[in-house]
Parts: sequence; C-alpha cells; structure tokens
Amino acid sequence: MDQLRRTPRRRRALKGALAQMGWVVAAAFAAVTFASGFQTPAMKFGVVDIAKVVENSSYGKETQTMFRQMQASREGLLEFIDTNRVLTTEQAQRLRDLTIKPNPTNEEKAELERIKAEVITANKKWAELSTKAAGLTAEERTLLEDYARRSQAMSEFADRLLKQFTNEIQGWASDQKVKGLERARSSVQEVAKAEGYNVVFEIGIAPFGANDLTDAALKAMDAKK
Repeated sequence: MDQLRRTPRRRRALKGALAQMGWVVAAAFAAVTFASGFQTPAMKFGVVDIAKVVENSSYGKETQTMFRQMQASREGLLEFIDTNRVLTTEQAQRLRDLTIKPNPTNEEKAELERIKAEVITANKKWAELSTKAAGLTAEERTLLEDYARRSQAMSEFADRLLKQFTNEIQGWASDQKVKGLERARSSVQEVAKAEGYNVVFEIGIAPFGANDLTDAALKAMDAKK
C-alpha cells in the first residue's frame, strides 16, 4: 500500500540543500585585502589563506561540529517521521521541540525516547491492521482510518519541517560565516600591524606570494577567547 511505503526522501532533501554549503564557503573570502596603516619607506606585502584561518581555528572547529550536530538531529527527525507516520500532531510538535533543543535535560531525553517508543508501537499496529485482509472490528476500522488521517497530516507537517530546518540551518551558518570572517580579519590586521605589513592579500589573489601570515593569524585568532 502507498501509505506504508517508507522513504528517507525528506532527509535526503535536507542533506542535498546543505551539502554544497557546509558552514563556511571559501569563495566568500576571495579578494580580501588588509591595510595595516603602518607606513614604512618600502612597501611590505603579505598573503593569508583566510578560509583556512577560519576553518582551522578553535572557533571554526567548534562551529563546524555544531553545524553537523544540527544537521544530523534534524535529518534524524525527518527520517523518523517518514518511517513512522502515525504521530499525532501533539507528538510531532513535541518531538520537534525536544530534537532541536541544544541541551536537553535527562528528563527531556527520556521523554523523547518515550514518545518515539509510543509512535513505533502505533506504527506496528497500523501495519498489522493494514495487512489484515478481513474481519476488522468496528473499533479496528476506526483506528485504521485515524492512522490514515495521521499519515496525511504528518506528510504535510514534515514538508513544513523540511523548509523550516533548511532555512534555519542556512541562516545560522550564514551568521557564523560573518562572525568568523570578522574575527579572522581582526586577527590578520593585528599580525600585519605588529610585523609592519602595509597590505595583506587573500591567497587566492596572490597564490604564489611570499610572507604567508596564515599560521600567525590563526594563532592570533585562537588567542581571542
């Protein structure tokens, strides 16, 4: 029966929407230059791989970990709904709230598992009734119809979740990119001024340039807590 087909399509859709994104996009940092304001008789130039500074910094690693956790938890919820589409609206909303909560309590974790167990049990019952050829009681027929209504409602609910999750994670990642770039810029400017550089080019602009400040800028960024 169509209503018993189980596919992770929404999980794949979310993964696909974010796959080309990651949390940081190196192209966003192309053609960045830094002027130290420290003047010397001879111009002193440097280069920096600013994407590497952001990605390899403590800030960058922590943010990438958070990104993966956010993505995995939301993919997991979408897959659970696709696999067990007999959730009530109340159960689905509560699972969403508990799933996306950053630091759930032990009680909330237990509640999450309890709701999932209830849904899985109901889903098994739905499968049992759906394959029962004949002899359904009036109560079983009513329950089967209720499960069918829930399935339709959950299909629509999951579609809304997919859009919500995609926009939510992309917006969050964009904010982190801006913050990461600002921190990296500040660190590069700090190193450039301390070492007397007039201009520092992003390495994509001058890939063979000498005086690579990437490691120094990374240390400076990690020193900012």
